[in-house]
Formats: sequence, C-alpha cells, structure tokens
Amino acid sequence: MPEVGRVDISALFGPPGPARDRCDKDLWEGLRDTGSVVITGYPGADEVDLRARTGLAVFDLPTEIKRDLTTRLEVPENPNWYRGYWPCTPNRTLKNDFFDVGPAEPCQGPDLPGIEILTEPTPWPDPEPKPGWTDTVRAHYDHLNGVALAMILSIGRSAGFDDDAIHARFDGANSTLRFLEYSANSGPPMKAPDGTMISGGRHTDASGLSLLWQDRPGLQAEGKDGVFRDIPIVPNAISVHVGDVMTTLTRGVVPATPHRVVAQDGPRRSVGFFLEPALSAAVTPADYEGETRVEDTYGWLLLSTFAKRDFWRGVIRDPKAA
Repeated sequence: MPEVGRVDISALFGPPGPARDRCDKDLWEGLRDTGSVVITGYPGADEVDLRARTGLAVFDLPTEIKRDLTTRLEVPENPNWYRGYWPCTPNRTLKNDFFDVGPAEPCQGPDLPGIEILTEPTPWPDPEPKPGWTDTVRAHYDHLNGVALAMILSIGRSAGFDDDAIHARFDGANSTLRFLEYSANSGPPMKAPDGTMISGGRHTDASGLSLLWQDRPGLQAEGKDGVFRDIPIVPNAISVHVGDVMTTLTRGVVPATPHRVVAQDGPRRSVGFFLEPALSAAVTPADYEGETRVEDTYGWLLLSTFAKRDFWRGVIRDPKAA
C-alpha cells in the first residue's frame, strides 16, 4: 500500500522568505495530490508522543469515573452535553469511544438558542488517570492549536489569500482535542466498497484542519486519484487533513481530505486536534466582502448540522426554526 509523503514544516515558524515559500509549496502539493501529509520539524515536536499517550490514559480510568464524564445523551444526570466522554454507539460512522476537550476559556458565540451547549467547560476526571494529567492535556491542546494555526495560514497563502483573511476566521477559542479508542467491544468492522475491512468509514472532517496522531497503523487518506494511502507511524509526527470549512473558505480550491480507518486485530488508540473557527466567525469565503449575518457564522452552521443528527433530536433545534 502506498504512503502519503512527509513535510518538514519548521520554516512555517520562521520569517517570510524563500524557506517558508518552499515549505508552503511542499505542503500544498502534498495535500492536493495525496490528501494528507505527515508533518515533522515543528517546535515542541519531541513532546508529542509522550503527551498523546498520557492523554489516552483517560480510557484506563475505572468505569464509574468514565461514567461521570459521559455526556447527558447517555447519562441524563450528568451536566455536560457536548464536551466529555462519548461511548461508542451503533449509529456512528466511527466505531470508537472518545473524550472531547475544549478550550480552557470558551468564547461565547452568537445569540442563538442552544449555543450555550457548544461553549460549556470540559469535565475533568477526579481523580486524574495520573498526577499532572490535566495540565499535560491542556499543554497538548495549546501546542497543537499553535501548529494548526501555522498550517492553515500556509494553506491559505497557497490558495491565494493573505494571512489576515484566514486568521480572522479562527481568531477565537472553539477548537477540539479528541482522544479516541477503537476497542474490541466497539462492534464488528464494516466492508468498504473496495473490499477493505474498516472500523471507521470514509468521511471528511467538518473542521478547518485536522491534526491526527495514532499509536498503530490504520489511518488512510484518499488522494485526488481516488487511491487510499497509508498514514505511516513516524516518531513525534502527526498527519494533516483539510476539513470542510477550509474548502468553503477557499471556494473549493482546497478540497477536504477523505479518510478512513482500516480495522485492526487488537485495540487502537489515536488523538485528533480539530482546528475550528470561532463560533461567531463567518464561514463565508475568505474573499467575501459583504456584511456578516448570524446565518453566516460557524455557530449557526454547527447548530444546523447537529439538529439533523438523530442523537441531538430534542436537544438542539435547527436555528432556522428557533
């Protein structure tokens, strides 16, 4: 099976110039051709593996602690709807449990019914899986947020937009750090159209950009030629996947990355960071110069999207009907 390429992105954290221009070009060509690349060379990369594995210890907590973190959709007496622990359910494309972490200080969104669900604080385990666990997870969130911002500015430049136009959409805390576990109890694998047995169906992420880490192989990205390529395991490296929002911001110039997870014989754990716009930011194209309406905001888009999903029925209303 072919693999996606690798790009050293250290120049993205330096001054503008030929080195950064070459990095922009390498990143752009890799994402356009094979849908994803593995990135190395970013500041603080030597701590990624350790922080990821530390965060994944949330799945080793006793059942009763995980239950306290679980969303109200599964445990009605709990206070959290959106952030926290999500056990695997039959109606999801991905057959995994996951734990979602939001920003330390969520920014408020537009004045819409249900928006408060999207700005709730993250519930933290008590006791922690290990001493200092929460601080490590917070540091990992902040680190990946900085890497993702540098990446999305690079992609925006290659698509023909200046940094300010792209940065304005992501200037606000709303992104998600997600720890995932595909366990033996997550259900039987599915068969993809090409006959591959998968535990995560082909999909694109709704975010602007996704950074993904895995503890064992399984993740694959689909290139523009329709070929799925493996994401290799590289020490202290993460793969990059463009999300639907970036496709919208660039008027389709930057396609979202279809990806899937090949079924494994044993359990598999991974970590995803999803760079999302601020809830009050416009998700209109970066060159749009008109007045921003509440219907143009990311908060409106999220509420509209969630309202169509069965498990949010009765909790989140479509803002069009509110």
